[in-house]
Amino acid sequence: MSDRAELQALQQQSRAAPCAAADEALIDEIARAALQGAREPLPARLDPRHGRQNIAVLVAQVIAWATTLSLLEWSLATLSPVWRIPTALLLVVFFCTLMQGVFSLMHEYFHRLAHPSRRVNEAIGQLASLLFVTSGTLHRINHWSHHVRNRTPAEMGEYYFPSESRLGKTVLYYFAVLGGLYLAGILVPILSIVIPYRVVAWLIHHPKRNTYTAAFEYFEPATWNAMRRDAVVAMLFWAGLLLYGPWSATTLGLAYGAFAVSWSSLQWVYHLRTPIDVVEGAYNLRVPMPVRRLILNFNCNLTHHRRPHLPWQALYAATDQRETQPMWYRWLMVLLPPEPFPDEPAQLLGKRYF
Repeated sequence: MSDRAELQALQQQSRAAPCAAADEALIDEIARAALQGAREPLPARLDPRHGRQNIAVLVAQVIAWATTLSLLEWSLATLSPVWRIPTALLLVVFFCTLMQGVFSLMHEYFHRLAHPSRRVNEAIGQLASLLFVTSGTLHRINHWSHHVRNRTPAEMGEYYFPSESRLGKTVLYYFAVLGGLYLAGILVPILSIVIPYRVVAWLIHHPKRNTYTAAFEYFEPATWNAMRRDAVVAMLFWAGLLLYGPWSATTLGLAYGAFAVSWSSLQWVYHLRTPIDVVEGAYNLRVPMPVRRLILNFNCNLTHHRRPHLPWQALYAATDQRETQPMWYRWLMVLLPPEPFPDEPAQLLGKRYF
């Protein structure tokens, strides 16, 4: 059974029609395309000011990235143990928050919102992806398929179904949220260099299809080859940085190791235990204003699912702050182990705001 058929069956069980919980006026035609499992339409005409702003944001992120790594290198090498640990901790927390903003800028590229020029949009996405240590193509392809698959059984990491092993699902879940998702973004592009495209078709139709195998279904030969090119460029860039750059492997390992855990866990925070609905299966979350600005309003995730082609600059203003939960609360929920899918899915219909 396909993800779409499984989702419809679960919705019938819970007596919830698609988007029943949403005000239709809040959902644009791009979100409706996701509901239908269609390819992502192109966005409408973009504001040139946003494109210029995104270039400035990328430049600022590169400067902040290099500065933070340099300060971390200095603190590890020169400070006494009394000051080294708290200073390094603060720098690592800032680095993780900053890098979530880098991913948010990549996210604008995924939806072709980073710049009105297709070439500049691509350049912004690929440069941000180098800092992220991944293939922009991989994440771009996977991201729209996430919009299409959201809250289908393939993306319900917090539940296990009768056909699934509780132990297996739990081990895979914690591996994913504790850094495995980020690690996959590094390894898959590298492995694609030697893996032929025909393997993708096997993964898509694998009997134990889940969010990790279903992520390949939107790939085509051209995009598979583009991911390979991304991998080669990233390998050359990072090999040069490790060999000739100003930062030690210890500094890079500490910063990126922490970011791997924080980013991987935050990929689930917006969707766990939400309604069985492709669009409404998300939350908007509250974070302090400085954090919100650093992550480019990525916490407005439900608003984004309702209006996928709204640029990050407009997300916060379009979000009803009464429809939110605190980020810290949702992140704690990520730490809970997978539980059996409820016998009465109707209990998943409601949302709780506080």
